[in-house]
Amino acid sequence: MTIAIKDVSPLRQAYAEGAESRTVAGAGVAWRFSSTEAEYEALRQDAGLIDWGASRVMEVRGEATDFLQNLLTRDVEYLSSERSVCSLVLDESGRVVDIVTVYGRDEGVLLESSTGGGDRLWAHVTKLAGDEVEIIDRSADLTVVGLEGPNSWKIIGRVFGEELTAMPFESMADVDLDGADVLLARTGVTGEYGYKVVTGHATAREFWRSAAQDATPVGMAAVEMTMLEVRQPIMHREVSAEHGVIALGLGWLVDSAKESFVGRAALMAEFEGPAVIRTVGFAGESGGGLPSVGARVLADGQAVGSVVHAVDSLGLGAVLGLVRMDASLAAAGLPFTVECGDGTTLEVETLSTPYVLPKSWITPIV
Repeated sequence: MTIAIKDVSPLRQAYAEGAESRTVAGAGVAWRFSSTEAEYEALRQDAGLIDWGASRVMEVRGEATDFLQNLLTRDVEYLSSERSVCSLVLDESGRVVDIVTVYGRDEGVLLESSTGGGDRLWAHVTKLAGDEVEIIDRSADLTVVGLEGPNSWKIIGRVFGEELTAMPFESMADVDLDGADVLLARTGVTGEYGYKVVTGHATAREFWRSAAQDATPVGMAAVEMTMLEVRQPIMHREVSAEHGVIALGLGWLVDSAKESFVGRAALMAEFEGPAVIRTVGFAGESGGGLPSVGARVLADGQAVGSVVHAVDSLGLGAVLGLVRMDASLAAAGLPFTVECGDGTTLEVETLSTPYVLPKSWITPIV
């Protein structure tokens, strides 16, 4: 099923003609604006504009600190109005409800859901909320625009001022665009320099048009590829109700010293229990069919795991994917055979992260 972008995105009026839309996790997203190759090149070599309008923005007001400490796997007790953080939200069984971005505010902390994860997150958050906090859906008046790539900082400097080009990672600033309030956060998902602009719909469209003078609009096809290449979790691709945080490989989104939050007991039981399933990356020669989700992974003819997600990585020039497999075999540098849906097989080798080195890691902001 395809959902027209005009039905779901506050930025639709700013798009050029011809954007391809798809349904991702139940939400309509811009999947491709031109070609995946051109959009990938923009993200890895220049700057790409991302519409995060399929994420839900909600505000937590009132006595938010204790509530958020209980809700999130990251420690936000001293989260200031100039910081953001990425965190998991778990249920009592230790299963992932969502992967969220948290924006500190003097009044009313903002939560941004994953793509298409807003309804699930809303139901969970409002169920946990007591009389001390108020949860407000801000998606009717706020949206999120991403700008990522080695040259993205130059565009931020042009639009908002050169003093903001060297913002530390996960820092934020309150700025304005032609008199309208804008929350600017230094964060992202591709491993490249990244920023998010959180603002009203009309101002978001204005920023999109201004940034598009130098940046390339990119759809989720290219964004998800770059995310996989640096092992940034893609909620709707990777998270399963069958597995906990450790099996999913998302332990880095948990502050291990944090003593209390929803789902911690189950998470610690998984962590302290016997290692059974782990998630690891793999690569194999491209040119044939992509292995489908659930395709069997074999070692010496015996099934030892299954494919979680796979793409033809432009950065590697190879099939790149994730496999969930027996923990004793989840190490880099091991050969396996993957069964493809057309009856063929793909010889692969497991990898350590990142699978592709982002250009921004070796390109200074000057």
